This record gives sequence, C-alpha cells and structure tokens, in this order.
Amino acid sequence: MSVRSKRDGRSQGLWARLARARDGGVAMMFALALPPVCMMAVCGVDIHRASTVRAQLQDALDAAALHAARSTETTDAGIRTVGMRALRANLANFPDITLREEAAYTNFDLQDDGSVVATAKVRVDTLVADMFLGDLIDVGVESTVFRSNNRVEVALVIDNTGSMASGGKLRAAQQAATNLVNRLAAADARSVEDDAVRISLVPFSMTVRVHSGFSSTGNRTGATNLGWLSRSTSHTGSTGSTGIFSTGQDRFAILDTLQIGWRGCIESRPYPYDVQDTPPNTGNQATMFVPYFAPDTPDKGDIPGDNTWQNYSYSNDYLDDVQSARNNNWSFSNNSARLTEWSTRTRDATKYVRSRLRSGIGTSLGPNDGCGLEPITRLTDNYSALLTSISNMQATGETNVPMGLMWGWHTLSPSAPFADGRPYGAPRVQKIVILLTDGDNVNSTAYNPDNSNYSGLGLIWQERLGSDTSTASSATQRGQRMNERLLELCANMREQEIIIFAVGVQVSTTSQNLLRQCANSDDRFYNVTNTSGIETAFDRIAGSIENLRIAR
Repeated sequence: MSVRSKRDGRSQGLWARLARARDGGVAMMFALALPPVCMMAVCGVDIHRASTVRAQLQDALDAAALHAARSTETTDAGIRTVGMRALRANLANFPDITLREEAAYTNFDLQDDGSVVATAKVRVDTLVADMFLGDLIDVGVESTVFRSNNRVEVALVIDNTGSMASGGKLRAAQQAATNLVNRLAAADARSVEDDAVRISLVPFSMTVRVHSGFSSTGNRTGATNLGWLSRSTSHTGSTGSTGIFSTGQDRFAILDTLQIGWRGCIESRPYPYDVQDTPPNTGNQATMFVPYFAPDTPDKGDIPGDNTWQNYSYSNDYLDDVQSARNNNWSFSNNSARLTEWSTRTRDATKYVRSRLRSGIGTSLGPNDGCGLEPITRLTDNYSALLTSISNMQATGETNVPMGLMWGWHTLSPSAPFADGRPYGAPRVQKIVILLTDGDNVNSTAYNPDNSNYSGLGLIWQERLGSDTSTASSATQRGQRMNERLLELCANMREQEIIIFAVGVQVSTTSQNLLRQCANSDDRFYNVTNTSGIETAFDRIAGSIENLRIAR
C-alpha cells in the first residue's frame, strides 16, 4: 500500500469516528470552528491581493501624477484630464481592478505651491467578499509631485587658469558644463513657467572679464550701462588702494590716448566689498568697480650699469619711459634711490602716449596683459550662445577663486552691476553656484620693487590683501588672506540662501577643506581625483538641481 493510500485511509477513519460520535459537543465545536478557520485562510489570500493591488496602483498613480506635472496645463480641469488619461492607460493591464473615477475618489489637484496632489481608489474582486459579503473592497493611494515650475538661476564659475590646460582638465570641464546646460535646457523646455532655468558663465583666473570690451572713444559697442565703473580709479577701501598712478587717472582716457581698447577685465574691489553684494555707489568710491589696467614696467635698458636693476623682472615693458636713459656706467648709490626711481617710473601717467608704444601689444603685453579670458555670459536662457562661450574658454593666468566666485554671485544678484537676478527670497526661485577649480589661491611674487606682476588684485605694494602682505616674503600670508576672504564670501552667499556646489579637481588638502567649508554641505563638495570625475560630479549636480520629484 502506498503512503498516500495509508494517509487517505486514516482521514476516512477520522471522519467515520466523528460521524459515529454521540458526544454532541465535539460535533458542535467542529461545526462552529470550521467557518472562521476557512475565512482566515481565504482572508490571507485577500490580504495579499489587496497589498499587491495597492503597490500596482501606487506605481500607476505616481507615473500619472508625474505625467500631469510635466504637462503644460495650468488649470485644475486640465491637470485632471491629463492625469486621468494617463492613469487609465497605466491600469489597462489590470482588468480585475475597477477604477472609481468620481472626483471624490480619484482626482488630480493643482496646489498653490505648484505641486500636483493625486488620489486614486479602486475596487478589487476578492474571495471573501464574494463568498460572505457579496461585495467588492476599496483600495486607495495618494501621490504628491512637485512640478518643475520653480525658477532656477545657475552660475557656472569655472577655473580657466593655466594649470587647467594640463591633463585635459579644461576640456573635461567644458564637456561636463555642456552636458549640464543641455540637461537643464531640457528641463526648462518641459516647464510650464517662462524662463524656468537661466544660466550664467564666469570663466576666471587672476581676474574676470566682465565685458566683451571696446576699442576706443566713438567705437564702444555695447559699452552702455557701465555706470558702475569708477572713473577716478584712485580710491581706498578699508584695505588697499586702487590707485596705481601718482594721481587719480581715468583709465579709459589713457587707453584712448594709446588707441588701445579696454578688453573688459576688472580689478577686485577693496575689502570688504570684494566679498559683499553691496551695490556700487558713486558716493562711496570704494564700492565702485575699477577697469583692469596693467601698468608699464620701467625700462631695463635705461640703467645698464646697475646689476640689480638689470636683474629685475620686466614682464610688461610696453612703453619707452619718459625719463632719459642714464649713461652706461651709471648705477644707484643705494637701494632706496633705486626703489624711488622704479616707483617714479611705474606711477608716471605722462608716459602713456601712442608714440612710445612698443610692438606686440595684446593680451600678453600691454594694458590688457593677462586678460585673455572668455567674457562672462550673464544670466540667460539663450543656451546656444552659452554653449558657444563654454567651448571658447581657454586656460591662462593664475588662481583667484574669491574673485571668480564673487562675480558668480554678481551674475545672480538683483543688484548692480548686472541686476539680472530675481529678488532674494522671491517665491519659487532658487539661486545656485557651481564652482570648479584645480588650484590653490595664489598672489605670486616677481623679483622687482613691486614684488609682483599685475593681476586683479593690482600690485602687491597696494596692500589689497592687507598691510602685512606687501612684501615678497609674505606670500604665505597673501594665500591665507585669500582663503579667509573665500570663506567669508561663501558665508555671505549662503546667508542669501544661495546653494553652492564646489568641485575641486586634483586640489591640495588645504583647498579640499576650503571648498568643503564653502559648499552648503559635505554632499555638495566633490573631490575629483581625475578628469573623468568632472563629468560624474556635474552629472550628480544636475540631478540635484532638477526639482521634479515625488513626495509621498
């Protein structure tokens, strides 16, 4: 006999004994217990079915709510029509689910904050309901989707210093920025709002090119609305002077005399205005912006008999000095006389005449020395023009991160010099800066009485970074002061609820710590150790910026 036959036999014996039993309690207890036990067994199936249906319905409703949120509809009726159409399509593969389409049970509502709140309820065939109640049970879910109708203003602040040319870093940054712009442009196209995404570009090195520039008086194309530029260019802030010449000079007037155009670069404002969004005001000249003007270096050949003079660095000698040359055997009697002669020649504005110019004037020699950057692109939704500017970026100069970041802020600001940004605190507006750099802040020295070459911080003797940084031996202090300015600037930006993403490309531990502190949080700092990581960082940042999300 098989095992099954034995088991069947025992079952039949059990039923036979129960049938012969004369004790009514056993039969009664069995009869009473059997229906609940059966119901519990069947209910387990129903509970599983309801749970499965709820999960399926949730997925279907989430997808429908997303579809409705991405639509261009701006009314409750339009949102409901789009949402219901999508939900019916999503449930088409579930014939045992009956959607309750009355608005009281299933609806898509557009909220004041721009979100879409969706609810759905279905009826499900169940075994228990059919056997005992003769009815269906309801299963309901909810979903909230925030539409991409928040306006976003993004500043791309990208290091264009000479070191970015090595290892393909600038090329990788250009590709990553291009992909990010394309991704945000696609989000803009899906938005129901006008100008939902606007982006600016700030290429920076030791200066920033804030304007495309102009050639001379009478041919200053695009030179309107430059009232924020100082004309005296000889004022002093709480730290440092903007004056290079012995007296206040209009640098545009000097450029006109030389018949050389201003290329559009700028000096940093004196502290504390170099870390603040204070609007320029002619009543306080320290708040005004000073056009970039690299001064002429004194002539080496005028004093051939002095070995110290001969060994100085002459990086930007583009004019014949007004002072007459000494004889071949002449030398200075002491260093003080040598320094006085250098200062006199540097600060002399009378030598800036066309007839004294040397050849080869451009962005490597002359008043625009170091201004080879691509100009800033102000906030725009002309993504084609923006992508062209990104592709035109080129590596040149040294690193001044605070200056680049400050101009990123200026592009987002509702205040002059550009005033392109929406007001701080405006509803559904988020301002974002993406900062990328590959180096430490530097204000390098040169072997000459200026202790430096000209940059957006002027010359070192102007003490734009403080009186304790005015000598060649204070290079460390200058770097530290720039780092301090960067952290103060970042804190000021965060106070205006500007989100800062910081990307450090193969930077030192010092710069890693600075950038991490600058960003709003640790997860908004990206430490990139190879060029391929730039694209990964920008891709993640783009994902963070995209503000279409589900909130349950």
